[in-house]
Amino acid sequence: MPRTAKISRGTWCVAFGFDPVPSLDQALEVMSAFGYDGVEIGGFLDHATIERYPDSASRQQLVDRVKELDLEVCGYAPGPYGDFGRLPWATGGEDVVKAYDQFFEDHLRFTLDIGSPAMRVDPGDFGPLPRDADYDKAWDRVVETFRKHAQRGREEGVLMLWEYETGQIFVKPSEVVKLLEDVGDDNLKLLYDVGHVEAGAVLAHNQVQPFEKLEGGQVEFIEMVSGHIGHVHLCDTDSNTWGNAFGTHLGFGKGVIDFDEVIPALLKAGYEGEWWAVDAIPMTSESWADTWDGRIWLDAALDKHVRG
Repeated sequence: MPRTAKISRGTWCVAFGFDPVPSLDQALEVMSAFGYDGVEIGGFLDHATIERYPDSASRQQLVDRVKELDLEVCGYAPGPYGDFGRLPWATGGEDVVKAYDQFFEDHLRFTLDIGSPAMRVDPGDFGPLPRDADYDKAWDRVVETFRKHAQRGREEGVLMLWEYETGQIFVKPSEVVKLLEDVGDDNLKLLYDVGHVEAGAVLAHNQVQPFEKLEGGQVEFIEMVSGHIGHVHLCDTDSNTWGNAFGTHLGFGKGVIDFDEVIPALLKAGYEGEWWAVDAIPMTSESWADTWDGRIWLDAALDKHVRG
């Protein structure tokens, strides 16, 4: 059955890899000019940080600016692990956990103030997990914390999204499935990202041995997480990593992904969201061209597979 499908892009996509970093307003203006329906706003790279927008009045100004540009906010992403590793709550002490709990509440309030329906969360630390770490203790802490996130999100009407990346702990495909099932709350869902899934499920990047590689690649992974997908980041990839940090995020048609398989697989796996993101992040000035080309390409793909 045909359905609504809108196109978004994260503000970080045109910020990573640049010096100086393009401003939030520059990112918003470009996406508006290029015909995007909405944006996911990054709470890092001096974009929508709490320091820049410390109160309700300043956040309302941001909301007004987004509306002025005829865009919608469809997601908010705080800096992971408390601004890129400052608060490794999965493995840190109780002081770190307490500080992260406040970080989470502050950013949940930010999410509400800018009218975002969803907020990204992360599993507590950069990976891989050290060999001498207490695996079960870290696992239980992540499950417990994610359950709290899901409940707080439900109370406030915000969907929690875990973006699986291989820079995290617990990156094997079977771990992804088990973590989602152990959390067991529909208000915490997986943010499926093509580049990250390719690194995790196909390359076994940053996995602790024994490695898990899926012969069926992207589609097999999608089938494994059926019913758990809450948002989608689409890009192409050459099945490699960028800087040994995460899977490459290339413009459509520049890699190896068959989207005539992937997009129908996402629908079959129960993805019901109306938002589909262009997430090409080449870390170069190509990002601006990919912003233009990606919207046009994805619009046609959504007409073909989703809108009907």
